[in-house]
Formats: sequence, structure tokens, C-alpha cells
Amino acid sequence: MEVRHRIFVAVTLTPALRASVAAVRGELGAAAHRLRWVPPENLHLTLRFLGEITPPEVMRVVSAVEEAAAPAAPFAVTLAGAGAFPTARDPRVVWVGVTEGADRLVILAGVLEAALRRREFPGEARPFRPHLTVARPRAGERPPDLTAALARAAAFVAGSQRVEALAVMESTLRPSGSTYREVAREALMGQAR
Repeated sequence: MEVRHRIFVAVTLTPALRASVAAVRGELGAAAHRLRWVPPENLHLTLRFLGEITPPEVMRVVSAVEEAAAPAAPFAVTLAGAGAFPTARDPRVVWVGVTEGADRLVILAGVLEAALRRREFPGEARPFRPHLTVARPRAGERPPDLTAALARAAAFVAGSQRVEALAVMESTLRPSGSTYREVAREALMGQAR
């Protein structure tokens, strides 16, 4: 049986920003207890999830990340606001939004997508929407209606950080939750305009 690795490409967050993001839990009040929260050490901005791939495919992902990072200049992102996919009434994912820098993340994700396609990876079906997944409904429970809670969290501001690199990450699923390991990191090498 061929070894496979569960791989995604992400922007990692600083410890200080991860700690600030975790405060959104308090903004949601009683509804927060009905959600399964991402541990702060696992918070990251996913640019592309590739799923279970082989070691040679992992190397092709690293090559695509090198290509995408080379022309991109470092930039700042601000994490603020909160919402849910597909709706607050029936959430599958609870997120903190990206305000400043969202446009740059969209461009970076597009350049990465093109580099992955050149390396024969299938294209992503959904358009990239910058967000930070922070929680999901608990398995086996009906998702809570978060309309009022998310309206209260609309003014939430976690903070900002510089995006200086892209990381190729491996996810290992365990009964206690996912653990992540950095496979490769590529610095954004372009010059700011």
C-alpha cells in the first residue's frame, strides 16, 4: 500500500494572534458551548487543501509553493469579525474574517492555484474566500442557530500580523483531534511596491 500524506498549504499565525483569535469564543456567549473549537495551536489560514497525496505529489506541491512565493512580497493581514458557512442559522464552519490583506491572500491563492494546475493537480471547485476556521458544530448534534451570537461578534477584532511565508503542512487525524506538522516553508521573496 502506497504511503499518503494529508496535505494543505497555509499561512501560519503568530502565537500572539492565535491567542487573540481564541477570544472570539467569549463573544459568542452560551452558543460557544455547543461548538467544537479548533485548538489555538492549530489555527491557520488555509490557502489550499490537497487531501491525501503521495510523497512525489508532496514534492510537486512544495515546488508550486516555491513558485507562488517567489514573486509575492510580504504583507499584513488583520483578522476581524465572525461568520459561518453556509449560514449562521445552519453553521457547518464558524470563522473569523480577514479584513486588511484579504485581497492579497486572494491573489496569492490564485497564483498558487495556477502553479498547482501546471503540476497536474485538479483545480479547486470553489472560489477562495479568506477566513480563519475557528469552530464547527459538535458531531452528532444539531448545529446551533448562531444568528444573534454572530451579530454580537461582528465588531470582534483579533489583531494583525505580517505574512512572510507559505507553509506546506501535513495533517494527521487522531481521535483527540488533528495534529499538524510543517513539511516545508517558503518565504515571500518579492519586493513591496
